Amino acid sequence: MKMKKLFAVLAAGLLLAGCLAGCGGSSNESAYADLTIMPGVELGVEEYGIAFRKGSDMVAKVDAISAELFKDGTMDAIAEKYEQKDNMVKTFVASTDSNPAGASDWEYIKNKGKMIVGVTDYAPMDYQDANGKWIGFDAEYAEAVGKKLGVAIEFLEIDWDTKALALENKVIDCVWNGMTITEEMLNAADVSGAYMKNYQVVVVKDAETYTSLESLKGKVVVAEAGSAGEKAAKADANLSVGYKEVPAMADALLQVKSGAADACVIDFIMAESLVGQ
Repeated sequence: MKMKKLFAVLAAGLLLAGCLAGCGGSSNESAYADLTIMPGVELGVEEYGIAFRKGSDMVAKVDAISAELFKDGTMDAIAEKYEQKDNMVKTFVASTDSNPAGASDWEYIKNKGKMIVGVTDYAPMDYQDANGKWIGFDAEYAEAVGKKLGVAIEFLEIDWDTKALALENKVIDCVWNGMTITEEMLNAADVSGAYMKNYQVVVVKDAETYTSLESLKGKVVVAEAGSAGEKAAKADANLSVGYKEVPAMADALLQVKSGAADACVIDFIMAESLVGQ
């Protein structure tokens, strides 16, 4: 890892740790309370799913367990803890994107005794507490599924831009980190049923100057490489002019807070959790 990127990641991690330690994913004294979500801007409604290897038999298995967790109230409890009840889907519907072929992915995971879950630092879905333990909505959701499966859950931080490759090469067994269901991921992996709704928002520090997408034309706008935020930024005629990619959403917020960027495009769920209104 390059030194510049290392410092950025460490700094972002310290800020996140400071504002999230000891809370359930939301903070009234966030390190990003001086930032603002641009009102009235919703850059595409999307849904979150869990990605497994192409041809994996894990999609049907995890979908069946997910349906149980929605029915018995487990998902409501997790969502309430991380203040995500309004963002959950009303009814969980199993995916049809599953066509098991070849050797069983479940047998491979069961024989290891653990399922390696690919994550990034994305509060309130997956983030680390003061002791370095991965917590968050998705972290607890994955652990609840792991308990039903009878396997341990191991979290591994990945490069979001190469998540499909990490999955294919068995560096991880699934991507479970507020992953937007896109055609690209559906082509690269088998994806579970949608469990949460989301959309992209624009976050700024100077809310008096930047009041519209037009006001950001030619300004420095950042988003996580390979994310739905990057796709939204590149698709907008105003945001794309000064667009630059960063390694993670935490870095995007840090860039805006420090003044290195004028705005960032990130998931509403993360912005709602960390950013002052």
